[in-house]
Amino acid sequence: MNKIFYWSPFTTSKIATVKAVINSAGSLNKFFNKNHFKTTIIDAVNEWKDFEDEIKEKKIELIHLNKDSFFNSFKKDGFLRSRFAYFYIFFKSFFPLIKILQEKKPDYLIIHLITSLPLFLFTFINFQSKLILRISGLPKMTFFRTLLWKLAVKNIYKITCPTHATYENLSKFEFLKEKLCVLNDPILNINEIQKIKNKEVVISENIKQIILKKKYFLSIGRFTKQKNYLYYLDCIPEILKLDKELYFLFIGEGEDKKKFLEISKKLNVSERIFIIDHTKNVHYFMKNANALVLPSLWEDPGFVLVEAGYNGCQVISSNCPNGPSEIVGDDGGYLFESNSKSSLVQTISFFLKDTEKSKLSKKINLKKRLKKFTSFYHAINLKNKILNLKE
Repeated sequence: MNKIFYWSPFTTSKIATVKAVINSAGSLNKFFNKNHFKTTIIDAVNEWKDFEDEIKEKKIELIHLNKDSFFNSFKKDGFLRSRFAYFYIFFKSFFPLIKILQEKKPDYLIIHLITSLPLFLFTFINFQSKLILRISGLPKMTFFRTLLWKLAVKNIYKITCPTHATYENLSKFEFLKEKLCVLNDPILNINEIQKIKNKEVVISENIKQIILKKKYFLSIGRFTKQKNYLYYLDCIPEILKLDKELYFLFIGEGEDKKKFLEISKKLNVSERIFIIDHTKNVHYFMKNANALVLPSLWEDPGFVLVEAGYNGCQVISSNCPNGPSEIVGDDGGYLFESNSKSSLVQTISFFLKDTEKSKLSKKINLKKRLKKFTSFYHAINLKNKILNLKE
């Protein structure tokens, strides 16, 4: 039996990586013989607490390094607070992680977030596990990160990239090149989506009426610099000139939310904007939306684009690094120049005027590309191409 451990501590549970880790570990258990894999998630400081039932349901083991109540008691939004959280995890988990790896001796350790700790440990301690590093986007190659990666690379078994764009970007670094491979994230768990997609959610009467009218643009993601909602908000007055009946529905929380609401009032568009902090059923909102609008400065790959495509929702996305163009392509949706107000407004104008035949064609083309983002496809590639465990 192959023991696969996942290290992916996070500071906020509202990120796509949480879903990717659970789907990845769960897919190995689901699609292969129960005696083939034993998958385990390492819980650094009790950050996985809210997902224990789902983890147990997917037959994934959860190992706690620290029974920590402090970590979940303080805010982690903003640069300084998030940095503190990262350092807290690093030092709190340092010796417990060494102990677990030496005692449990996993065959593979797959690391997603806060990768500096396991990379540091594997550089100076000879563990028996094969280390697999997942890198998304194009990390800033600071002096410390470059030094750490150069020291650690000989101990890394493989480096997986969620998109070909990330693979190409990282291939520029010669010392990483021979370790790189593409492994798409397991975004779509088809059985789970089918269970919840038609379930109604508890929402206010105002939002319910907007959904029934099917006259809204949907955006999903945290109110952060990456998602670029403040730029999108600045475009909304111009968009309303194209169609004054439109509404704009956002699902997410984050440090920019308060500023977003203040500016929406100054722009006199607050009555056209509605925000839902969180929902477990984004599919309900996707299937009724005019389109999903993704104004991000960067993605990798862009989970909501894949989910929108599966639900038959049109996508209007910035052509930002590193995922949207790979998912949407030339004929699967509507791409605009990242951070360009005129480009976004022009693209939405084109979308509103586009024919139903053209829109249907884009839906079909997008859906054709989604197979590689399913849990099944991920499990097959992880087993055969990354772990090299061909039967």
